[in-house]
Amino acid sequence: MIKKLRVRFICVTMLIVTVVIVVALGILTEYMQKSLVKDQYAMLHRIAEDPGMKVRPSITTSKNFHLPCFILEYTTDGRLDARGDSSFDLTNEAELKELYELGCGAEETEGVLEDRGLRYVRMETPRGRKLVFSDMSGERTTMRYLVKESILIGLGVFLGVLVITVFASARIVKPVEEAWKQQKQFVSDVSHELKTPLTVIIANAELLEQPGYGEEKRREFSDNILCMSRQMRRLVESLLDLARLDSLREADTHKENVDLSALTEDCVLPFEPLYFERGLTLESDIEPDIRVYGNEQALRRCVDILLDNAQKYSDPGTVRLRLQKSGRNAELTVRNPSPELTRSECRDIFKRFYRRDTARTNSGSYGLGLPIAEGIVVRHNGEIECGWVDGEICFTMTIPLM
Repeated sequence: MIKKLRVRFICVTMLIVTVVIVVALGILTEYMQKSLVKDQYAMLHRIAEDPGMKVRPSITTSKNFHLPCFILEYTTDGRLDARGDSSFDLTNEAELKELYELGCGAEETEGVLEDRGLRYVRMETPRGRKLVFSDMSGERTTMRYLVKESILIGLGVFLGVLVITVFASARIVKPVEEAWKQQKQFVSDVSHELKTPLTVIIANAELLEQPGYGEEKRREFSDNILCMSRQMRRLVESLLDLARLDSLREADTHKENVDLSALTEDCVLPFEPLYFERGLTLESDIEPDIRVYGNEQALRRCVDILLDNAQKYSDPGTVRLRLQKSGRNAELTVRNPSPELTRSECRDIFKRFYRRDTARTNSGSYGLGLPIAEGIVVRHNGEIECGWVDGEICFTMTIPLM
């Protein structure tokens, strides 16, 4: 699919580029041709108006440039006078008379004799009609050269853009490729997480249907089904939270002035008994009156996730929570004793379904808490980072102050 998407992107891009090149060069060529024709007619009019003007070409400015041309007009004694550039054969009187008649017989005072390759201008004078002719071979050669150069330039631009597009397409579709891989991995992980509780539920349900088990055993089967069902509900709720974050429905709705200090204190209280049961000490240092603009429910969920993660995965010792102002941000840090984590593990810890300790797979954690926390912080224009220093893992959350 990604390969097809990349090929389609290249084809569409090159089609657009081709249309732009053809239109641009077509307009440029048309403009140059019209400009050249206009200049030539202007020069022929000037020569017709000024009989004494030189008619041989000279290398001067565009306003003083003269075309190789010749003039035909009848003298007072009825003789056809022909004068002009030496490159023209002005000795064939019959041919000259035919050209004169063709020019005089045309409806327009200026035009082109295609079969002769001549451009003309006709002017009325006291002695009669005067016609000025110029050879179009130079103009046609110029246009052929211009078209040839335009085609070469167009091909060069096309090939250059093609090479750039081929290399750029790999980078452009990379996020799509990564999203596709993440989606496949996400579906695989969800299927794996659902498979175990479903297997347990089905097995216990089948045992309930079988005769020969006492009331106590049946109650045990029923408890197993209830326990696995609750686990699945927690998983589904976590998936729904992720879906809300992905669709920008949670943290972007109903934002208000939130007292983050009071909120954090409220979150710490329910966790103290849990830490005590696990033999952990929870210390908190909360600076008062720290306010942020955000969704109170989402921020509460984020703090709960960090505290819950610490009590689940902390080694024996003290967990430290600290909330303080840091420049223009509110900074919340949660530290707990932990085995050493590498930098890559600190990055991967925010991936969905990532669990560093596979032995704790059945602890009720699905590896979705930290990704949800990261999504909440990002929706509040903040950042969340993980690091390991001196035997402690530290989660640092920063959110802009009010």
